Amino acid sequence: MQALKNFFYVLIENLDYFGIFFLIFVAVAALAYATMTLLVHGPSETQVRLKRLLGNRTETPEEAPRPKFLGGEQVGVAAKISRPLHRLAATEDRSMRNRVRLRLIQAGYRSDAAFYNFLAAKIVLPALLILIYLAFRSFYRFSSDMIPGTITLVAIGYFTPNIWVWLMTKARQERIFKGLPDALDLMVVCVEAGLGLDMTFKRVGDEIRPLCKDLSDEFSLTNLEVRAGKSRDEAFRNMSLRTNVPEVHNLMTVLAQTSRFGTSLATALRIHADAMRVKRRQIAEETAAKATVKLIFPLVLFIFPAIFVVLIGPGAIKIVKYLMPVLGGGG
Repeated sequence: MQALKNFFYVLIENLDYFGIFFLIFVAVAALAYATMTLLVHGPSETQVRLKRLLGNRTETPEEAPRPKFLGGEQVGVAAKISRPLHRLAATEDRSMRNRVRLRLIQAGYRSDAAFYNFLAAKIVLPALLILIYLAFRSFYRFSSDMIPGTITLVAIGYFTPNIWVWLMTKARQERIFKGLPDALDLMVVCVEAGLGLDMTFKRVGDEIRPLCKDLSDEFSLTNLEVRAGKSRDEAFRNMSLRTNVPEVHNLMTVLAQTSRFGTSLATALRIHADAMRVKRRQIAEETAAKATVKLIFPLVLFIFPAIFVVLIGPGAIKIVKYLMPVLGGGG
């Protein structure tokens, strides 16, 4: 043990600033890797095969969704890490817990571990940022007060998972919105071919998977809920809540009213598909019209100065060359 301490002291004494910075970087990188492994890593291929051999039906590695941030399966460790935040934020309240779970589902994280990983990330990220901040302060020997920087980093680390979930929700909603008109066209074809609404949901969910996996999962999950015994209105309402897309909500309302009043399903779907296509075209036209306005700032800040330098620069040099002696002599 004493030899190890002596080796450590000799190593520290012979290190320069770059060596110390390198060791700090390695330590922080190792901590970050361990954190991301905890939050990101899902069940391994070996575990999936063992479960399948033991008789527990599970998805194959090709069918299973790729593990994503907050979407791992380490419930126990993440639950232990997030336990202080449970007491601090009163997340034992069922209504608050359900709201957080709904936000995660809308972002595409349906696993039970996502809730605990989300809370664990709100604890681990501030601690990780503070460690990095303290490492930089010790290396560069900052003399400023560390309280404002610590508070800022804690706030950034605490709200980063919320921002991440919000960004993932917006991206998922955009993908669903773009894939919905094509799904409606497939639904019209299936209904006119004689399929019932339940089989239409199943067939559309299977066919649209290469185009929009998120929408395919929603159609398949809604069909499974109906097969499990839920009413169609409740299954449609759940799909509307899971997506939080106004167009999907309108579609579910149309389907519920059609099922309740017995009107033509194909006609209602075709009208809704046409309206969706018109709205998508209007959004594209609006985006194209905004492009000219958005180009003003790059033009004024970056392109116009370069053009002015090329056009006015030679003339300005000539003016300075011939007028400065005259002005200097006249003074």
